[in-house]
Amino acid sequence: MFRSKSTLPALALALASGAIAQNTGTSFCNVTNNSTGMPTTLTGSSGSGVGSDLHLEVTQGVPGELAYFLAGNEATSGVTVSNGVLCLVGTGTAQMFRYNIAAGLWDSVGHFDSLGVFQNLAGTSSTGSGFDVPDTIPSSPPIMIMSGATWHFQVWHRDTPSAQGASNFSNGLSVTFPLAPVVPIAGMVSIPAGSFDMGSNAASGAPYYGSSATQPVHNVTISQDFWMGEHEVTQAEYQALMGSNPSYFSGPNLPVEAVDWNDARAYCTALTAQEMAAGNLATGYEYRLPTEAEWEYACRAGTTTEFNVGSDLFCADARFWSSYHSNSGCGVSNSAGTIDVGSYSANAFGLYDMHGNVWEWCLDSYAGYGAAAVTDPFVTGGSHRVIRGGSWYGNSRYCRSAYRGSYRPVKPSHTLGFRAVLAPVLVP
Repeated sequence: MFRSKSTLPALALALASGAIAQNTGTSFCNVTNNSTGMPTTLTGSSGSGVGSDLHLEVTQGVPGELAYFLAGNEATSGVTVSNGVLCLVGTGTAQMFRYNIAAGLWDSVGHFDSLGVFQNLAGTSSTGSGFDVPDTIPSSPPIMIMSGATWHFQVWHRDTPSAQGASNFSNGLSVTFPLAPVVPIAGMVSIPAGSFDMGSNAASGAPYYGSSATQPVHNVTISQDFWMGEHEVTQAEYQALMGSNPSYFSGPNLPVEAVDWNDARAYCTALTAQEMAAGNLATGYEYRLPTEAEWEYACRAGTTTEFNVGSDLFCADARFWSSYHSNSGCGVSNSAGTIDVGSYSANAFGLYDMHGNVWEWCLDSYAGYGAAAVTDPFVTGGSHRVIRGGSWYGNSRYCRSAYRGSYRPVKPSHTLGFRAVLAPVLVP
């Protein structure tokens, strides 16, 4: 069965704390288009590390116009005010507060830039745009945002320069606190959301020996940022978490191998449980194997050539048996197969050994490609799993960014390991 996750906004912030900015909040209120013909859009993300940990962003506003943030204890059906709908009032128990308190600091005031993005003028945003919500609601006295509380937010703004009295509102956003962060373990690399052409049309002869398995080339969108291990899981890491080391070759910094797909998933499950217990994972995130699309996107790191180092792969680029580009062996032997992770240069994303060393398990079942563009593809239900990247015991053709292997999930091999990603939960 082929499944594609719904397209979600990309994670927006790179945080000094190392936490992933996770989209949060539920939109409400029938927003009215502003004078640009578009709805002013309010979104939220956790992980700011400031105040309540909630960061609000506003887009599609009216360029040049003033705006500020509102908070309320109820999400209501709304009252028409000027050109828009205010959805924080209208019941006997609804209370509304504004973060630029009259005669006080303009702590959420800003204006929309030429692209309609809210720019903060008061220094209350760690990014310069939007607003970092503090840990209090601006009442008198201030109301502390408590664990388990739900607060509702909206943005008021001027609508048109020609009618200064006209105003409008964004959608509403309901947020329940606290906002659990996503904090990756050491050695995880942030991979930004984006699109790429997956597959290869390489010719069937030397040096690439292309095949229909990588065709048709099709556009893939990875809709959310994720984190990937900068290197394959090492024997030391596997031993520390699982209490055993099944590897044929022995060394703490060598990649763990002789693990089947279920072993690799068990490691990821144990790592998820460990980090969840430590309070480092938000609901909906897990450590898991990468999807095949995530793997190729991360391997390519923006490149379109057959390898992420260019059109050729030489012995100095990766750990593999022989190169069709130099027509020579690479001095690898059966008695000394794998090499310490990170022994070769990283790709543009900062990932090591995406070519060679050990094959890497992917989460997907193996299936043929379709021609249509897809978002977050993920294949389930097949008898075999995808492996990627080539290994020490293979030639350069198997190390291509687009090359796809198919392997039984219960069959370990001393040429096969894995690396983990930290990403939204998927069930194979």
